[in-house]
Amino acid sequence: MLNINHSHLESYLEERESTISKAIYCYLWHKEQAYTDKNFIRHSKTMLHDTTIIAHCTEGGEEQSLHDHVEGVALQIRRNLTEAGLNQLIPLGELLGRLHDAGKAQPAFQSYIRGESATKAPHSAAGALLATSLLFELSKELQLKKLPRTSQVLAYAISGHHRGLYDYIELRKELEKGEIKKRCAKTKEELPNIKSELQTWVEEHAESTESSLKELAKRIGATEQAQALIRLLFSCLVDADFLDTEAFMDQERKGRRHEATCGYAPLETLKDRLTKHMEGFSTEGKINEARRAFLKQCREHGRTCPKGYYSLFLPTGGGKTLSSMAWALETALKHEAKRIIYVIPYTSIITQTAGIFREIFGEENVLEHHSDISFSGGESSQEAERYERTRLLAENWEAPIIVTTNVQFFESLFSHKVSRSRKVHSIANSVVVFDEVQMFPTEFLHPMLRLLEDLRCIFHTQLLFCSATLPPFDKDHSSSFKKVNDFHQLSEDIQPIIPEDPELFKVFDRVIYHLEEKVYATKELAQELSQLNSALCIVNSRRDASRLYHALLEEGKEAQNVIHLSRNMCSAHLKDRIAEVRQRLKAKIPTIVVSTQLIEAGVDIDLPIVYRAMSGLDSIVQAGGRCNREGKRPTPGEVYVFSLNDGGKAFGAIAQGQNATRFLLDNDKEHTRPSIPLELIEAYYDRYYASIESFDSKNIAESLYDEEEAKHWRFNFQQASEDFQLIDNVDRDLFVPYGWGKELIEGLEKHTLYLNHRTMRELQQYQVSISKWRYEELEEARLLSEIIVDRETGKSILVLAPQGYDEALGICTTNPLLDEPLFG
Repeated sequence: MLNINHSHLESYLEERESTISKAIYCYLWHKEQAYTDKNFIRHSKTMLHDTTIIAHCTEGGEEQSLHDHVEGVALQIRRNLTEAGLNQLIPLGELLGRLHDAGKAQPAFQSYIRGESATKAPHSAAGALLATSLLFELSKELQLKKLPRTSQVLAYAISGHHRGLYDYIELRKELEKGEIKKRCAKTKEELPNIKSELQTWVEEHAESTESSLKELAKRIGATEQAQALIRLLFSCLVDADFLDTEAFMDQERKGRRHEATCGYAPLETLKDRLTKHMEGFSTEGKINEARRAFLKQCREHGRTCPKGYYSLFLPTGGGKTLSSMAWALETALKHEAKRIIYVIPYTSIITQTAGIFREIFGEENVLEHHSDISFSGGESSQEAERYERTRLLAENWEAPIIVTTNVQFFESLFSHKVSRSRKVHSIANSVVVFDEVQMFPTEFLHPMLRLLEDLRCIFHTQLLFCSATLPPFDKDHSSSFKKVNDFHQLSEDIQPIIPEDPELFKVFDRVIYHLEEKVYATKELAQELSQLNSALCIVNSRRDASRLYHALLEEGKEAQNVIHLSRNMCSAHLKDRIAEVRQRLKAKIPTIVVSTQLIEAGVDIDLPIVYRAMSGLDSIVQAGGRCNREGKRPTPGEVYVFSLNDGGKAFGAIAQGQNATRFLLDNDKEHTRPSIPLELIEAYYDRYYASIESFDSKNIAESLYDEEEAKHWRFNFQQASEDFQLIDNVDRDLFVPYGWGKELIEGLEKHTLYLNHRTMRELQQYQVSISKWRYEELEEARLLSEIIVDRETGKSILVLAPQGYDEALGICTTNPLLDEPLFG
């Protein structure tokens, strides 16, 4: 085998940055992979030897035999499981690869794939039935114990590798259909040797595989985690199937993928780049001294810590982003992890964080994956290449550093769909950093914490939680006063990387919190704010933000000096306005910012005074992070808590957070503080969690974690997938005519633009979710229209008329009494 010293070669390329050298490296790497592939096939026990049975056929008439396809898939699954650190599952993974397309052997499918018949011949369920029925026969004939776990993995994964994972009952119904049984029988006739080949596997691997599945599924006491195993193996299969099919059917796309992935720098090199980047930082002053101390502690901890649950709390300005990355790189190298994944609640923070990482590590090593990823809209070759590269890598997350959203990360891990499941195996054996974890929604907290257990125990991930207000996920929050106690306490304690150090943290005390709640009318608050040079006021609803903005203008504030931020504005609009705030503050231009809570979680702006509408204590602390952020002011910043007597009424989580905070403040008379101690934050969460009716409002645990059902590996994958929607689908999505979005909408309306993946990606920056009440009002005002974007299917999108979108406020309505649910 070729012996390539990758680290030395990377160093050489780092110095030369030669395109030719990189091409040589890619060529040698693929040569080595090809050698490995041939060696694997030569020494493996293959199935489906008949090369006259085909799996794919190109438009040019080139045929790929079923044998070659399934062996290629088996090989890729082997690689995936090796990277995941689950070598004990490799025999099952290879079997899955070799059997997944067995149903294609049926004559009806062969006629269809060769173009001899126009009638489709579904093959997935037939293949699943063949595999499980043969396994059952062999276990009886060989007088082995039943192989229920192996059978269930094969049934779920093979049947769903095109349509997605079934619910258990639906899968059983599908495999019992007369048509599927007939297709299975026809397939079996075409593969006379398959039973004897499967028997060889059973004799060599069945008992050890069953034992491994049983052991892995019970990592936490008696709690079954089998669904995570099925999901992981399913991900390995569907990604391997896509990659092998792509390699045969689309050589150009295969080449682009190789080009995008073969030039990654190893994590050791990325660690050196971070070190070099930080050498340029100032070393003078107590703040920089404290930052260096935090960084040193993170690096030392990362080099030695075992896998587990960890937390990082640093005061605002303490260098959390780079210190957490330093820890992630060290622990990734220690545990031979393949990648680092940053999971962040809002796209506004993602853009900020991904930009920092690209600057340090190089754009080629960072994948930014979320719905609002944007490009210039131009058709330049560079722009098109960047779009295509991002789209390719987003399919399966094959990159050293991933920056993504809570929605993308968690919904992918709960999804039954093939496209979203492809990336799941890439999360295994990685380091996952959750930023601003206080943003995890309480109504889904139970299944999310269950999933964290799956990641730690089954996926072997290293987990880090970052927050200035870390929720106590490792504490018991059950209560005899609650009807339902469904909080899932993590099975191990969350260990802090840096214990709270009052002396070291005191350096970063830069605000005074005034926690005594002052009550204003909107006009009175506007009068007080209008007297200030620059300030930030955070309210609890879009309606309150709009009314306060108008009140400030009525007080004589110039419109250009007041900036409004809310989810009535599309993402592109919000990004522009946040950038404008930063530019104005840098130029010391007086600016009053009125915002909903979207500004709180990690958005890097710095104002001398912050007003925060009464809410959860965690939100008040997060708001404080926008005040005197850089610590450059001669006096501390001021954070004031208030409420509006004519404002919107709080609902749901905001109301519960308000009540918990008020209870604490009633019992703690120290209302003026330079900082909020961790014990007060923990007391807040105890009170807040006691008020939550359910941490699993959609009963997702019943679909995936029911103890009795899990014993028999019976799961409702599709039901859980449909229920786990972090963004409520009750709201209506519409596209707004802001900026480049206006041209996109006009192009679709005139049919000069086609709604392909790229156009849809661009449009998502100009999308706003509205409630049914807002929808009805806009419809009554005749501000909504539907554009047919596909004449064949009749597919349409909902579009807002230009007069319905305001450059300051976003979507506007005329009803002054409208009160929306309190979302950002």
